[in-house]
Amino acid sequence: MCRFVAYHGPPMELDELLYRPDHSIIDQSMHAEERREPLNGDGWGVGWYDRERSPEPALHKRVRPAWNDDNMRHVSPLIETSLYFAHVRAASPGLSVQQLNCHPFTGGTGLHERDADLDPVERGRRRLLFMHNGTLGAHREVIRRVRESLDDEFYFGIHGSTDSEHAFAVIQDELGRDVVDPSLDDLAAAVHAALERLETFRAEVDEEAGTQANFCLTDGESIVATRYATPGTAAQSLYVGEAGSFESGGEFCSTPDPEGTAATIVASEALFENDRVWRAVPRNHRVTVEPDGTVSIDPIELDLAG
Repeated sequence: MCRFVAYHGPPMELDELLYRPDHSIIDQSMHAEERREPLNGDGWGVGWYDRERSPEPALHKRVRPAWNDDNMRHVSPLIETSLYFAHVRAASPGLSVQQLNCHPFTGGTGLHERDADLDPVERGRRRLLFMHNGTLGAHREVIRRVRESLDDEFYFGIHGSTDSEHAFAVIQDELGRDVVDPSLDDLAAAVHAALERLETFRAEVDEEAGTQANFCLTDGESIVATRYATPGTAAQSLYVGEAGSFESGGEFCSTPDPEGTAATIVASEALFENDRVWRAVPRNHRVTVEPDGTVSIDPIELDLAG
């Protein structure tokens, strides 16, 4: 399993939430509180957007543990962003510890053509970021079925071996041409359809296997996150925090404007204690964050084929 955090709101320095909270994502890489094994040391990654320079996200991924990455500790105070993803990995049994398997994942083929040479669909896919906490039930058999179901453009866009990256390929497949200029509804519908497809595959190969799918997807404007688990399977934790601002202005203790809602955090675990800010996402519910910061939490109801 893993831990992740997503931020959407007014521009702020990256280190404010990466390092300063008492229970930051860096602390969670060593001391996760809501999973049996507290360590998440099998690599990590950060993706962020600077829309004045590019619609595509910047990405920093390392196979070393997050707590041992001095590069990002020095760079993060110099990066200002209004949307970022960060993920610390605990590799599932049998999956290799390598940089290709670190989250978050960017969309598209991964080739390095010039932006001017890209068709609109590929350009749209490259604006996406995705990360996952959990595991797909019967993931080896499901991965095989996923690959058989994908067109070449998605099949050859998978570079690592994780069930997470395969799930992301299914989401991109479900988005189709909507990825050119997706609405929040388009993103949410693609995530929902991908969950149905993956759970249908899982049920076909092993009805008893359990899926935990805390997905988190963004196009740089909106966020869609899920807290989903197969019936009879424990769901991974997920929280939403809303405030006027999360900048510490020095020592990070709370928020300057805890009653506001301009800034949103979606996180595996709350980054600090403040009951006015945080609420737990119910099991089998979806979180959406609109471009203007409006947050909704709605139930997930899957219609599995067969």
